[in-house]
Amino acid sequence: MAISKIVTNSVDSGVTLTSPVLVSPVTTGSVPQVTVYTSGTGTYTVPTNCRYLQVRMVGAGGGGGGAVNGGLGAAGGNTTFGTSLLTCNGGGGGNIAASGIFGTGGSATIAAGPLGINITGGQGTGGSFQGTGVTSAYIVSSPGGNSALGGGGGGQENQVGGAGAANTGGGGAGGGANVNNGQVGGGGGAGGYIDVVITSLLASYAYAVGAGGTGGTAAGAGFAGGAGGSGVIYITAFF
Repeated sequence: MAISKIVTNSVDSGVTLTSPVLVSPVTTGSVPQVTVYTSGTGTYTVPTNCRYLQVRMVGAGGGGGGAVNGGLGAAGGNTTFGTSLLTCNGGGGGNIAASGIFGTGGSATIAAGPLGINITGGQGTGGSFQGTGVTSAYIVSSPGGNSALGGGGGGQENQVGGAGAANTGGGGAGGGANVNNGQVGGGGGAGGYIDVVITSLLASYAYAVGAGGTGGTAAGAGFAGGAGGSGVIYITAFF
């Protein structure tokens, strides 16, 4: 294609262009590109001509505590995006009734630059204690905390605590018990949540998705705690 002349401000410049080439064209209204990471670690490469990213992510939930003086639930893993850019901490593990310690919700931090929200995960419910002389033989365990995506495991009667839903960061429920004078496990805390927009882009970002914390082991006539829900990262690239 040849353009014989260019007219600038109604003045004939007399300039001739031969076979002009449009470098790296960007089409207005291009469909956003969505990438989802449900586990593991790796590197996200920013697509060519991407103008900005929206990143939503959650840390993993902590496991529920085991019943009747069982083991403590393990903390959930952290979910990260970029080097010290976005961090969603995992929820704390569930405990037992006598300890008075709850499964704490994970915090979430955003470094300078990206704009958005960060929400601390919900706290797991503390374990309860059933004393002597109570006629009921079953004790319902304590549920796990919910993240901004929900997913906390439900309390169970006379069985293993409910697990946090996968890729929500919900905490696992504590283990149930089936004896009098026993204590059920406390629920694990949920992971922190972030929803941000990144406009000053790098070429790529390292990422890691937190794994759910394991449930605490059972003891005596009790049951084990449920595992925490894993984390997740949703990335939407806009053009």
